[in-house]
Amino acid sequence: MNIETKVAALIQQYDIVETVNLDHWSGKFNEGRNWLEHTCRRLHKESYASNERIVFTHTTDFYTEDNTLSAGIVLRNLQIILNQIDISNFFVIVVTTNSEIEKEWAILTELSADPVPMEFIIVSGDYKKTVALDYAVRAETYRYGSTDPIKIRLDQLTDREKFLLTESKTFCIYPWIHLHAYPTGAAYPCCHARMANSVGNCQTNTLEEIYHGKPMNELRTNMLTEVESPACTGCYEQEESGFFSGRRSANKHHGHHIKRLDDGEFKMSYWDIRFSNLCNLSCRSCGHIFSSSWYQDQTKLAGPGWAAGNKALTFAGKNRVDMWEQLVPHLDYVEQIYFAGGEPLMMEEHYNILDELERRGRFDVRLIYNTNFTQTKLKDRVVFDYWRKFDSVAVGASLDAMGARAEYIRKGTVWDVVERNRAQMMSICPRVDFYISPTLSIMNALHIPDFHKAWVKKGYIKPQDLNINILQTPEYLRIDIATAQYKQRVCAAFREHLEWLRPQDPLNRATVGFESAINFMMATDNSSLIPKFWEKTAQLDAIRNESILAVIPELAALVQ
Repeated sequence: MNIETKVAALIQQYDIVETVNLDHWSGKFNEGRNWLEHTCRRLHKESYASNERIVFTHTTDFYTEDNTLSAGIVLRNLQIILNQIDISNFFVIVVTTNSEIEKEWAILTELSADPVPMEFIIVSGDYKKTVALDYAVRAETYRYGSTDPIKIRLDQLTDREKFLLTESKTFCIYPWIHLHAYPTGAAYPCCHARMANSVGNCQTNTLEEIYHGKPMNELRTNMLTEVESPACTGCYEQEESGFFSGRRSANKHHGHHIKRLDDGEFKMSYWDIRFSNLCNLSCRSCGHIFSSSWYQDQTKLAGPGWAAGNKALTFAGKNRVDMWEQLVPHLDYVEQIYFAGGEPLMMEEHYNILDELERRGRFDVRLIYNTNFTQTKLKDRVVFDYWRKFDSVAVGASLDAMGARAEYIRKGTVWDVVERNRAQMMSICPRVDFYISPTLSIMNALHIPDFHKAWVKKGYIKPQDLNINILQTPEYLRIDIATAQYKQRVCAAFREHLEWLRPQDPLNRATVGFESAINFMMATDNSSLIPKFWEKTAQLDAIRNESILAVIPELAALVQ
């Protein structure tokens, strides 16, 4: 029996909602994934009649080069999408010419959040098994925790290049493709670099001058010769605790530029420019450098003389438009843009970039955000209307807690607004990869598991959609300042949470964050900083007329 005959028989047996030909998935991953998700969302119902079925026909699939017996990329994504949009496998039938489908079924079962398996019916006919060589298809093979680059094959690399990208303890591709600028103008090789290790200043030199300057050249030499650099100690510390550091992420996502090591050309394919410190919040872990709203508190903390030499609003370049003008020539090269701040969704420059990308039809540029998620438009420009046009958008919301705790830790937050923004986003641009990226500190360590579960229960995120951002500075807010007894409480809470999380996190995305946080916390005893924590907290509480123990009472267990 062939596909046509079997589908005709199923039409007689069931009420068929629609028959979808999976062979319409194109060779390019983003296009195929978007088509399939759009199709499934169109077919989604709040409830189906017991006799209704969606039929998918399947005669070709793509497989990873190193293991052609794994589940096909199309089938894997079908299962993932059904999970995400809540279509039960019970209502799905796949009619396939793949005679080895039973071998793949076990892998699909591991991906499924539904205890009921999809029904597979094998029919006669040719089956095409294509080894996925092009990087756009290989994007599906993304493995959290793997150092392998995702846009170039390992067999396309020399032994030296392979070592640098996957084994080196110092190499990072960023200094060849990127520069980072603070709202103060201070320039760094990336946003993870230590503040004391600036490589120049954008208010006195151009980006290109800094790129070719002595500090950047010395940094590149260190990275190529396995010499550790002071600027990169944040990544080294994260890697020791098991976190997938910014350095490793850079090599994974941008390693395809490894052939540029010797070309000497200044072409920024990755952008992360903090145009200004404009922000509506004054978060406890932040300061006036990154938030204009911190200015009044900083003035009160530092004394009246401080304000005379410091402005509330600062810009990265020589003037407000300088950085934008320097970036325009790189629009031909840019592949990925990271928007942070300040608060990027309040900034004119952010919307100007999106407008220009739209004008040029550059919807292939990957957009990544770190946002407090309290603002979603600027005048008449609504960010959701832009996001739904781009092929790949990832939004990491800097939400450290919920309710009153959120409003205390990130002052200026109105929690009801945050939840309304998330609900609206799910309606307008549901394809966007949204996750919460809490900054894990001593203030929220015992609360994050409850926050995580609450948002999963509300349907705002999936269990895997949480990315721990470990706070390293200021040091008096780190989780490793806790006493031994408090650390044991945090460990117990995290381990209990991991029991809930692991079965629901097939990508191991959130799981690694909690596991690594335990390692980070237990690796160092910084309890000597507890008095400084209480001192700094009391100073700010007095200025803001707040009380930390009224909002976060569990911190009373810390020795004062």
